[in-house]
Amino acid sequence: MLRALLTVALLYTLACPVSAQSPEAELVLQHESGLVAAAWNADETRILSATERGTARVWNAADGALQLTVESDAPLTHAIWLDGGASILTADESGIVTLRDAEEGGALQSWQVAGLPMTVLPNAAETRLLVFARGGAGAILDLESGAQIASFEAPEAILEAGWSAGEREVRAWSETGQVYVWDIETGAASSFSLPYRALLRGLAWNAADSRVLAWFGNGVVHIYETDGASVGSRALSSARHRSFAQRALWSGDEARVLSWAADDTARVWEVDGMRSLRVLQHEDWVIGARWDPAEARLLSWSHVYVYLWDEGDQPRRFRHRNLVRGAVWNAAATRILSWSWDGTARVWRA
Repeated sequence: MLRALLTVALLYTLACPVSAQSPEAELVLQHESGLVAAAWNADETRILSATERGTARVWNAADGALQLTVESDAPLTHAIWLDGGASILTADESGIVTLRDAEEGGALQSWQVAGLPMTVLPNAAETRLLVFARGGAGAILDLESGAQIASFEAPEAILEAGWSAGEREVRAWSETGQVYVWDIETGAASSFSLPYRALLRGLAWNAADSRVLAWFGNGVVHIYETDGASVGSRALSSARHRSFAQRALWSGDEARVLSWAADDTARVWEVDGMRSLRVLQHEDWVIGARWDPAEARLLSWSHVYVYLWDEGDQPRRFRHRNLVRGAVWNAAATRILSWSWDGTARVWRA
């Protein structure tokens, strides 16, 4: 029996990608519970973190000194820097969204939304905030005055929502493949459905709002032409994972797509024809991925590891003690910030 187990373990090791031993983190920020978000501020001198127990903290990014702690009565869902790091925005599972001063922590504005926030997204100028709850209720909030500028109601639960390219419209979409659209100025509402009948996992429009990426529970990734009010009857191109797709991203020049899935892979596709350019094999299902700012290297995270992929197929790995929730590059792509259910945010040298 022991010999059989050792043989299985050996075969599993040989089947997995060979990786460098995980180095020590340059900075470890310890929390009392699992993290749901972390981010550098604009000049990368501070780090914002948020936990499942409702605590948001601001840390010195050089030495890890704790600078600010604010509490919520419910687990946090979002934590965002605003105004170049002068303020922070948090949302929790009870639907409370709060804008705070980043130095003292005092509340500048607070709102109550109806349900669990799925989208909390500032506009480009950071003057307005789009909030959408899972149940279908949405609003645009003025970040300066606190006023509610507009409200929306989808007839079903939504996955996510977003601004149109010119911020004249708001869109929300559901797992049924239905897309709801509202004109912000007039309040006019419309909707359309995707032609592909499978469980929708998400959408991502290109910069010009002329194409939209769609990924599905059966692993399919489609690209459609769109005019904002409908999509083409057939996909322009298609690719497929062997299990449900987690998410997909456009490259900056929109010539490639990065997608990842529960088939233990992240994949890079060529948009024209969706020819596979790269397959990054992991030891478990891939939770997230992103390019570096130059789109030359890739980060991905799966189970307890953050993977850094250069040109080859042998990634460097950075290890947490529990499930990794997310990871980001700094602006120069010299550091990686990751956060985990192990109660830590960690900074690694890239």
